[in-house]
Amino acid sequence: MKIALAIFLFLHGFAHLVGFLVYWRLLKDKNIPYKTTLYPGNLELGEDGIRLVGFFYLLTAVGFGYIGYDLLAGAVVWSGYIWYAVIVSLILCTTGLPDTRYGILANIILIIFLILNNQYVWII
Repeated sequence: MKIALAIFLFLHGFAHLVGFLVYWRLLKDKNIPYKTTLYPGNLELGEDGIRLVGFFYLLTAVGFGYIGYDLLAGAVVWSGYIWYAVIVSLILCTTGLPDTRYGILANIILIIFLILNNQYVWII
């Protein structure tokens, strides 16, 4: 179970890395458009504002990677930090709808897993 969760966290973190690369214009792909707005075009941030959002995507990507590493290394601290990463990720994914709908689904899966893990203690 630890390995599956760690892989899920690494993949989710990688998806956040893509958000960073797009908002910093380091990745140009016709399928992932660069935009300076959030909340489906309702909040204009400009180039500097969207780069700040991209920075939060990078922090979240690093956070998920670190938590996955801690989980595999047997550290107990991962469970204390994962809630912060999931909440920040959920907020970021909400601002980027509809492009980030799968990220919201991944966060909901993580939340359900964490709640069930508290009940059944699959991973300590």
